[in-house]
Amino acid sequence: MTDDAPLTPPQEDQALAAEMALGLLEGAELQAAQTRMASDDAFACTVRDWQERLAGMAEGLTPVMAPARARNAIRERLGHASAPLANDPNARRPWWRGPIGALAGLIAVGAMVAVLWLPGQQTAPAQPGFQAQLTAQDQALRVAARVDGRQMIFAMESGPAPEGRDWEIWWVEPDGSAPVSLGVLPRSGDMRMTLPEGMEPSPQIQIALSDEPSGGSPTGQATGPVVAIAPLTSL
Repeated sequence: MTDDAPLTPPQEDQALAAEMALGLLEGAELQAAQTRMASDDAFACTVRDWQERLAGMAEGLTPVMAPARARNAIRERLGHASAPLANDPNARRPWWRGPIGALAGLIAVGAMVAVLWLPGQQTAPAQPGFQAQLTAQDQALRVAARVDGRQMIFAMESGPAPEGRDWEIWWVEPDGSAPVSLGVLPRSGDMRMTLPEGMEPSPQIQIALSDEPSGGSPTGQATGPVVAIAPLTSL
């Protein structure tokens, strides 16, 4: 008989029983073998013989802990996130591992995200406010100016410009550079504007009013007399 000779029926039964004992059968083959064991006592006895032989061989082996990766893979295939019975099911869990702890953890994480990742949602430090009271020498003209952050508000209290003329507002820097026009005052009510980029309010800044033709100075610089001037003062 050569190595390529087919197995005899008894040899096939021995091979099938050995595979059954080793747990190598799957699917339809496993189901067929289990069905045969239930109805064929001789085959069932052969499987038990193989199981006893293999158990005897295992008794002479020194147990070795499987690598962690292999243990984790086995647990995952068995549907266990952790080792079975690694925790006492009757033991009382600490509060931080229960629903309350989970909720507290979510709140803490949310607070950290708000602080670290949402700086735009935090309250910006309040910018100092300033004011100036523009009053003519004869007290007939009174204009209140106020700076709140980047917003500047002018309120005409008394003394609107004569017909055909306008009071023009000027931003005067302390370095002697040319004053910058902020527009003309309305004849009544308030005027609100956003300070242009580069204009930083401080006590060194002065606000002036000049007497100009209707619509303001045609040259971009004051052409008429300055009727009132005052520095910004902190609120």
